[in-house]
Formats: sequence, C-alpha cells, structure tokens
Amino acid sequence: MRRILHVLYIGFVLSKMHIAGYIASIVNSILWFIVMFVPTVIFSGYPLEALSVLLPGIYALTVASSAMWTSTEFLRWNVYQGLTDMYRENGLTVFHYLLSNSVVDSVVIGTSTYILSAYIMASYLGLGIEAALPKSYLYLFLAIALSIPTYLLVGSIIGYLMASTSISGSWINIIQMIIALGTIVPPKTFPNTWILLANPPTIVAEILRIGYNTNTLPPDILVAIGVAMIFVYTALGYFIGMLCDKRIARYGLEYRF
Repeated sequence: MRRILHVLYIGFVLSKMHIAGYIASIVNSILWFIVMFVPTVIFSGYPLEALSVLLPGIYALTVASSAMWTSTEFLRWNVYQGLTDMYRENGLTVFHYLLSNSVVDSVVIGTSTYILSAYIMASYLGLGIEAALPKSYLYLFLAIALSIPTYLLVGSIIGYLMASTSISGSWINIIQMIIALGTIVPPKTFPNTWILLANPPTIVAEILRIGYNTNTLPPDILVAIGVAMIFVYTALGYFIGMLCDKRIARYGLEYRF
C-alpha cells in the first residue's frame, strides 16, 4: 500500500507539468462531444435521450483514450529524453506509470470532461445541469471506480502492442475508433449486445447509463460484472504490463527515433 501511495504521488507531481495538456484534452473531448451530440439531436428529435446515452459514452471513451496516450507517453515520448530508461531503472514499468496517472486521468480529467460536457449541452437545450446528471449517483461512483482498472488494462494492452510491434499513432487512432463501439455507439444498436462487453470501456458506459435508465443490458447483471471486473481488469492490466516490461528488457524498444 505504501508503494502504491508513492506511485500515486508521483502521478500528482507529474500532472503539474501537464496542466496545459490536460486543459487541451478536456477542450478536445468536449468539442468532439458537441460535434457528435448536436447532429444527433437534430436528426433524432430526442435531445434528453441523446444526452443520457452519449454522456456516459464520452466519459468511458475519454478514460480509455487517456490510458492509450499515457502508454504512448511512457514508451515513445519519454524515450526521447531518456526518462523511460530512468523510470525502468527505478523499477517503474508501464503499469506503474499508468497507475501513477490513473487517478488524475480517470477521476479528475475524465469526470471534469463529463460534467462540463453535461453543463454545456444542458445549457444548449435550455435545461438545468440536474437534467443532464444521473438520477442515482451510486452508478456514477461505481463507473468511476471501474474506470481506473479499465484505464490500467487498456493502457497496458497498448503498451504491450507498442513494445512488441511497430505500432504507430495511426494504429492507436484505429483502436480508439474500435473502443467507441459500446461507448459512444450504444450497445442497443448492435444485434448482439453482449459481444460488446469484450470492450472494457463498454461496461463503464453501461453502468453509468443505469443512472439515466438508458442502459441496454440488465442493471443487476451489469453491476455484478462491474464489481467483478474491478479485480479482473486490475490483475490483467498488471499481468500484461509485466509482459510488456519483460519484452522491453529482452528486446529493447525498436523505434527509438
């Protein structure tokens, strides 16, 4: 526990160096949400339903995307300055780096993006902020709790792909589009909704949608799966993160340019 607290402290210290980047990330996510939300309202004619479906999706997608770019920072951007080597020499792997940033990215940045998007869109519709928030905050807290293990798992997967293949930013963008299935694009648009549970952020979005009563999958099953996945995703993220570190220790990073 003491080591975990030290790792989280490192993350908060590092976050002070990324204030401008965090602000840009929030603005970027909100703008993308507006681009998706306004046409949806215009063509669907159901503004509140569109808001309650898309808002949980934008939160889950923001968390997953942040994890992907945190892995990129550790295994590409920090490499240029030798920081990746320094972290690894001190026993900090890509998993530890993800863990250090998880609270800031998932809880602070992800939730800030979610609430600001809700406020802006509620104002656009001429409604109060309470109309854009879930009726039960229990599911919001559960979604936030699950978002951290989801962040660790998605980031570790990307880290392993970057260490074992010549994956580039374009591939990460493709994976971001895949992650949009079940988050921004709700499961009810697919013939088999259960298959989208293979996408970890889908569960985060669906649990948050319970608070809006717009979830596709049964609430009791979603909650049970969500609680179980907190432990499963954390364990999987750690395991894949360690595989990534072993891969780097054996073969190095091939794309140091």
